[in-house]
Amino acid sequence: MTPIQQMLLGVGASKKTYIDDVFSTYLYTGNSGANQIVNGIDNTEEGMVWLKNRTDSISHMIMDTIRGGTNYLLSNTYGAAGTDSGYHINTFNNNGFTLQNGGSGSNQNTKEYSSWNFKSTPGFFDVVQYTGDGASSKTISHSLGSIPGLIMVKRTDSTGNWVVYHRSIGNDKILYLNTTDGEATNMDQFDKTDPTASSFTVEHTGSGSNDINVNNATYVAYLFAGGESTNTLARSVEFDQSTAADR
Repeated sequence: MTPIQQMLLGVGASKKTYIDDVFSTYLYTGNSGANQIVNGIDNTEEGMVWLKNRTDSISHMIMDTIRGGTNYLLSNTYGAAGTDSGYHINTFNNNGFTLQNGGSGSNQNTKEYSSWNFKSTPGFFDVVQYTGDGASSKTISHSLGSIPGLIMVKRTDSTGNWVVYHRSIGNDKILYLNTTDGEATNMDQFDKTDPTASSFTVEHTGSGSNDINVNNATYVAYLFAGGESTNTLARSVEFDQSTAADR
C-alpha cells in the first residue's frame, strides 16, 4: 500500500486528509528580504522543510520544526547541524514558512529555489529526535501509525553519515544519503530488526561515522510511510499485470 493510499483510507472517518494538506513542492525566487513562502502547509505543528538553490552549486538544506529553523542539515555532507544565519528559516507558519533576510543558502536575491515541505501526519511522515545511550539495542518510538518504508537518521551534535533504512533492501543493509556508495550489507545499525507501526530499533556499532546510537549523542530521524498500514479501515488493491487480458 502506498503512503497516499494509507493517508486517504486509513487515517480516520471524521475528516479525510489529502496530499495537498500535508505535502507541498514549491518553487520560489530569493529576495534577500523577509521572504514569506505560502504553500498551504500548517508548520505550527511538526514537520520538515527541504530546500535547494537551483541557480548555484549550493547544498541541499534540511530543517524541521522540532529542532527549529536555525539548525540546518546538509544532505550531501556528514557534518553536524549548522547555524549559519544565511541558511535559516526564520519562522514556521500556519500556511508555510518565512525565510531569513538575505540568506545565501535559502533566500539570495534573484536566485531560484525548490522547496519540499512535509507535515507530520499519521500514515505519511514523522520527525523524531532522540539521544543515544550506547546500548546494543535501543527502541525509538514514533507516531507514523504505519510501518515505515524509509527512515533517514542523522547525528546532529557532531559528524556522522546520513544512515538510511529502506524496506526494499531489508533490515540488514543500509544506504548513505551523503555518499555515492552502493548499499552496505550485513549491517546492524537498525539491529537487523524490521520497524513497526510504532517504533524502530537502533544499535551501538562503535564510534564510526555510521553509528546511530552513540552514548549522549543527539539524532534526528525522518520517517516516511511505505510499509503496510495497521489501520483496520485501510484498503487497497494491487494490479501486477500477472494475468492475460480478456479479449
